[in-house]
Amino acid sequence: MIVSGALARQIIPEIEAWPQVESIYVFCGDQSVHEQWVRKIRKVKGVHTSIEPICKALQIDRENCDRAMISISFNGIDPLFMYTQLLKEALLDIEDDDTESVRELAEYCRLQDDIDEDEIRMVEKEYCDHTPIW
Repeated sequence: MIVSGALARQIIPEIEAWPQVESIYVFCGDQSVHEQWVRKIRKVKGVHTSIEPICKALQIDRENCDRAMISISFNGIDPLFMYTQLLKEALLDIEDDDTESVRELAEYCRLQDDIDEDEIRMVEKEYCDHTPIW
């Protein structure tokens, strides 16, 4: 965020706690007036009297943010692959009782009142006789 020197003392204390604001730059006519008090504020990255240094600083900040958004894998494995493997392991570790699950499904279907009772009984009777892709 770029703040004018005239409003800096009033605005910066209000916005410095905002998590959306990463960096604050003060654009003013007299650098020495603001440099002392802004040193205490971590998010203020500089006080400038011309726009060019602010543009360069913003470009560096943008590049740093872009780099921070990229997933880094220190051992060369693609992060998406790692997350997929972790999800697969977590799903395979789930203990499930097929008989209990089928009973719960049938109970739920009966509560819906729009599913034929014969179809529910057929699922209860035949579900375990088939492969997982039933």
